[in-house]
Amino acid sequence: MHNVEILHLKLMVPLDPARLFQLREHIYRLCEVEGVPAQTTRLMVLAIDEAVANIIEHANLDATHNEIELALEIGDSKIEAVIRDRGGPFDPRRTLTKPDQASFPRRGFGLYLIHKIVDNLQYERTSEGENVLTLTKTIG
Repeated sequence: MHNVEILHLKLMVPLDPARLFQLREHIYRLCEVEGVPAQTTRLMVLAIDEAVANIIEHANLDATHNEIELALEIGDSKIEAVIRDRGGPFDPRRTLTKPDQASFPRRGFGLYLIHKIVDNLQYERTSEGENVLTLTKTIG
């Protein structure tokens, strides 16, 4: 890393799955500038993409609760993504079994991949009705 300081970035993510490529590209460029190793970047982008895609598809966001916020923090030793939405509650920390291989590549692998990729996954449902998902990966 060429910074000792921690980089903070906050993005509002559109609810259009066709625009997720823009989010991925933005995170790739940012990580490259910050000197995050390519393998760590690829894995974290995949985890964030899967989490946001699941929110878009399953959170039942409506006209009044239609934003997904991504806060990204890159430091010397870790990259952390905090994803907030006001959709229905869903706790992704539950114990996951390996998805059914017969469904590959169509369905059911997102949460499994996220759990395999990140070093720490935290979830909170706030009293204000907000889901807060925190994904942390050690840089290395």
